[in-house]
Amino acid sequence: MRCPVCKAMVEQGPQCRRCRADLSLLFAVERQAQEAREEAVHLARNGREEEALHLAVRAAALHSTEETQRLLAVLHLRRREFAAAWVAYQSRAGNRAADAS
Repeated sequence: MRCPVCKAMVEQGPQCRRCRADLSLLFAVERQAQEAREEAVHLARNGREEEALHLAVRAAALHSTEETQRLLAVLHLRRREFAAAWVAYQSRAGNRAADAS
């Protein structure tokens, strides 16, 4: 993640290595998103797609990543929601462009 204060890349927390900003809340939100994403995958593998989609949407709201958008696209495709899958796919490409800058 990037520090919102100084824009340095931060891979470990809870402080920015450059400006020492407290990033503990950001790391907590990222951890919650990761847990929701992992649980969504588990639920989808067990055929509980409605619950999986709900958790994937929550994960995307907490921290939208390319991985989360890919998961959303797959879950929508499995439900034959093609327009929503396309939107998630396009968001995935948008995330990739934002990460590159």
